[in-house]
Amino acid sequence: MTKRERLVSLAVAVVIFVLPMGLMAGWQDPLLDGGLHVQAEAILDGALPYAERGYEYPPLSIPLVIAPGLLSDSADGYRVAFAWEMILFGVSILIMLALMVQGGRREVWGSLAVFVAGVVSLSGLGPLPDSDIDGTALALARFDLAPAAFVLAACFARMASRSATWAAMLGIGTAAKAFPLLLVPSFAKGETAPWRAAVGFLIPLLMAGGFVLISGDEFASAIGYHTGRGLQVESVAATIPLLANLTFGTGVASETSAGAYNLIGGGAEEARVVAILGFIASWAALVYAGWRREIGILPLTTAILAVALVFSPVLSPQFLFWLLPVSAAAFGLRAPNLILLVTVLATELMLGYYDGVDTLGSEFTLSLAVRNLLLIVYAISVLFAVFRARPAASPTRSGQPSPS
Repeated sequence: MTKRERLVSLAVAVVIFVLPMGLMAGWQDPLLDGGLHVQAEAILDGALPYAERGYEYPPLSIPLVIAPGLLSDSADGYRVAFAWEMILFGVSILIMLALMVQGGRREVWGSLAVFVAGVVSLSGLGPLPDSDIDGTALALARFDLAPAAFVLAACFARMASRSATWAAMLGIGTAAKAFPLLLVPSFAKGETAPWRAAVGFLIPLLMAGGFVLISGDEFASAIGYHTGRGLQVESVAATIPLLANLTFGTGVASETSAGAYNLIGGGAEEARVVAILGFIASWAALVYAGWRREIGILPLTTAILAVALVFSPVLSPQFLFWLLPVSAAAFGLRAPNLILLVTVLATELMLGYYDGVDTLGSEFTLSLAVRNLLLIVYAISVLFAVFRARPAASPTRSGQPSPS
C-alpha cells in the first residue's frame, strides 16, 4: 500500500471519526461535570489532588484533567475543551494505524474501521437505547483514549526496536492510568538495550513521583482507594452471582462505594478472590508464552489486556478503549475484532438499562451477562490466535530468532 493511499485512508477515517465526535463535544455529562471538572477546578485553585481531593488516578493523568480547565473555568467550556482533547488523542491513534500498520489495504482499512466503529458505537448515536449514565460519547467523558494511544505507540516503537521510545511510552501510560505496567515484562523480551529501556520507563514515573513530593502531596490515598475496591457489578466475575440471584434469589445486592456499584453478599467476595487468582495465573501464562513463543507484540498486548478485562474485579465500560487500538492493529477485520465490535454494541445496550443497577433488575442483569459472555468469547478468540503461534527459536544477539 503506497504512502499516498495510506494518507487518503487516514483523511477519510479522520473525517468519519471527527464528525460525530465533534458534534457531541460539549454535551452535558453528569460524571464529567461532577467529577473531572470539579477536580480540575479545585486543583487549579491550589488544592492538593490526593491529600485534599482524594484524586484516584496516577499523577500524569492530572495534566489531562486540568488542561481543559486552563482554557475555560465554565462547565460548558470545560466540556468542549476536554472533548477535543480526547478527539485529538483519537486522531493520533488513527494516524498510527494508517501509517504504521503492516500489510496492504485490507489490514490498514480494517484497523481504521474497527477503531472508528468501536468508539462511535459507544457514543449513543446509534439505534440502541441511550446510556443511563452518560450524556455524551463515552470517549469524550473519560481520558482512557490517552493511555491507549501511548500503549499503541509503544507497540509500534517496540516493533521498530526503539528501546527508549517504547519504554517511555509505557512509562507515561503507566503514570497516567497504571494498566500499561502489565505489559512491561512482555515488551522486555529480546530487548538489546535493557538499560536504555529501563531509563526510558523510569523517567516518567520519577517525574510523576517528584511532582507529588515537591507539591507536598501524597499518593497513598489513591493506592488505598484501589486496593480496597470490591467486586464491581459490571465485572465478568460478577456475572454468575448476578444470574444466581436473578434465578434463585440468593440475596446479592449492589452498593455504591469507591465511585462504582459493587456487589455484596451472595458469593460476591468469593467471586472476587477467584477473579484475582485467575488474573494472576493467566497473566503469568501469557508472559511466559510471550517469552517462549514467536508472538507479535500487537497480538500479545491485545491478549494481555483482554485477560485483564475478563478477570479484573473492576470493569468500567471505558476500559474497552484500552483494547480497541491494539486489537484493531493486530487483527483488522478478522474474527476477534468482529466479536469485539459486537461486545461494544452489547456494552452500549447494557448502559441503556443501567438504571436497573440499584435493584439488579432483570433487563440490566441479562444485558450485562450477554456483554460479559461476548467479552469472554472475544478473549478466547485472541488467546487462540496467540497460542497457536510456533515456539520461538533461540534468540540471537540481536534479539531475533536464530534460523533453524
